[in-house]
Amino acid sequence: MAVMYKATKSFSGLINMKKGDVKEIKDEEIANDLLRAGYVMALEDEKPLTKATSKKSAKKADSKDGE
Repeated sequence: MAVMYKATKSFSGLINMKKGDVKEIKDEEIANDLLRAGYVMALEDEKPLTKATSKKSAKKADSKDGE
């Protein structure tokens, strides 16, 4: 599974990203260095929202508000 990373700030070097960019970083050593330095955050656990997912989330939020 490919790990995607989101830039928390702009940087350049072996890999260049601007704040907010999302990119796959294949070199694990570089990715770990960028994570430790706080330049990127891993997005491996985030799932893209689909219409069905967002509707279910909205229904759950509405039912919790009504309690």
